Amino acid sequence: MVSVTRAVFGDLPLGAGTVEKFQLQSDQLRVDIISWGCTITALEVKDRQGRASDLVLGFAELEGEVAPVQGTAFDLRKPVELGKHLQEFHMNGFDHNFCLKGSKEKRFCARVHHAGSGRVLEVYTTQPGVQFYTGNFLDGTLKGKRGAVYPKHSGFCLETQNWPDAVNQPHFPPVLLKPGEEYDHTTWFKFSVA
Repeated sequence: MVSVTRAVFGDLPLGAGTVEKFQLQSDQLRVDIISWGCTITALEVKDRQGRASDLVLGFAELEGEVAPVQGTAFDLRKPVELGKHLQEFHMNGFDHNFCLKGSKEKRFCARVHHAGSGRVLEVYTTQPGVQFYTGNFLDGTLKGKRGAVYPKHSGFCLETQNWPDAVNQPHFPPVLLKPGEEYDHTTWFKFSVA
């Protein structure tokens, strides 16, 4: 049996409208979706034993650990040449969240310098973390402008965010947004030439 229910989740500030929650349920899963940004707020599916359980989307394993970077391959507090760094530490690349010092104010997050062109990118954010991803799954099949080919590690992402699995880790920065609360985070990208 499949059912869909609809209920009021909350009201937007200044009379801007109502946010609704839709619940889709079958004998295999239950998902709650709010109309504000079409956001999935809960997802439960059955496991091999038929037990329904909450899922955290996007993560195969969650450790909930905050570890120091000093003396490890993750110590990027001083400039490194990324390709050489990955080789030196025998790494397949980065796809990790880096925890920033707690503050809701604008703070420095990362600096990247491309020696060949002199371009510099500085990232500032109000978020408590940044996911650093180094194009680990690029394989040369993706083509860019003027036929540019993108092999493995030919690009990177700096994605400011909350810490993964924060919803299940009470010692992580809070992540849940409740009705009546406002989501207010900013990330700044500053470009220059050195």
